[in-house]
Amino acid sequence: MGASSAIADEYDSVMAEVIGFAESCSDDEWSVICPNEERTAGVLFDHIAVGNPEAMGWVEEFLAGRPVRITPDVLHAGNAEHARNALARPRADTVTDLKESTAGMSRFLRGLTDDQLKLENEFGWAGRQDVEWLIGVTVRHPRNHLTSIRDALGR
Repeated sequence: MGASSAIADEYDSVMAEVIGFAESCSDDEWSVICPNEERTAGVLFDHIAVGNPEAMGWVEEFLAGRPVRITPDVLHAGNAEHARNALARPRADTVTDLKESTAGMSRFLRGLTDDQLKLENEFGWAGRQDVEWLIGVTVRHPRNHLTSIRDALGR
């Protein structure tokens, strides 16, 4: 098994846990604010769903030989705007988007070659990184947010 398949397997496992937990949340839990995130559980689940295509776009930039020019301020501003827009989004839409974006990201990850994983470029404030590091974010990102949601809900 290639490195991209191993990463995709880990990603699929994390996202299955995220989706299962999202589906298990009550309406009240969906609206609980996660203190260390300053967003509700539902907004964070939606954030994870929209993060999949965004991360895919970053990888595509690397594959095309272009750096990802992003700053923490731009990222935080985008997250804040997303939070405002997603606050009243129907839960079913978020869960559907989680499932669809997860399937797309999994297919994308499995299609990467070992040579592509080694390609390097600049990623904003993180400096020079390779594609493997960048796709590792697709595992760490939802895992970290799920931990915040679980902590806020006490389960």
